[in-house]
Amino acid sequence: MMEKLTIIKLQAEHIFHSGSMQLELMHQRFPKAQHYCSDARHQHSSIQRLLLQLLRRPAVQYHSSDVSQQQHFMDLVWSNLELQHHSQPELLVQSWERLLKPESLLMFAYLGPDTGKELRVMSGASEPIAGAWDMHDVGDALLKSGFAEPVMDMEYITLEYEHIDLLLKDAMELGLVNKHGAELIKANPELAPLKMTLEVVYGHAWTPERRLSKSHDGVATIGIDQILRSKQ
Repeated sequence: MMEKLTIIKLQAEHIFHSGSMQLELMHQRFPKAQHYCSDARHQHSSIQRLLLQLLRRPAVQYHSSDVSQQQHFMDLVWSNLELQHHSQPELLVQSWERLLKPESLLMFAYLGPDTGKELRVMSGASEPIAGAWDMHDVGDALLKSGFAEPVMDMEYITLEYEHIDLLLKDAMELGLVNKHGAELIKANPELAPLKMTLEVVYGHAWTPERRLSKSHDGVATIGIDQILRSKQ
């Protein structure tokens, strides 16, 4: 994601972190930006933020993506490996749109449906992880939520392990197997794989200069003040 960000021209003053934090990397790219997240575990107190500011280190403030909070405030939403944990990922996409100002950027990565396919066979799981959408479905959801110019791509990464316990530890942390599934895999050590496939999907999209329509219950409406009379 950082490599993809280097070729994009963006001056971000307010950055919202969604998912796994990469605070130091983002601080290097945007040294003057303020950072926000909705996870209370990562936020800093006022005193901590002051001390970090004196040390010229990044601090994190709390900001919710809930509709009751200030909307269209961020210049960049950075979401690293979060979408696959949501059973209704389209709602997460909508919350990202609410956070961003016009002409601002969403960048994200998530684990796709082929992730952990070796483990699903061993654990008896028939379905991929909850929000492991096909990238084309995510692109459609971005457009439906009001984003413009979505770009999606993906790559396969194969991790190899020396011991099944190490593999299962990573798999459980990623939410690919639960405790019961891990026990089923360990019960067949001669068949247990020592590798794990990750389908990593990357995406980015922009919010348009003006939001011409709003969607409610599948019906798009456009305000009268946003309709321009065409020249004859």
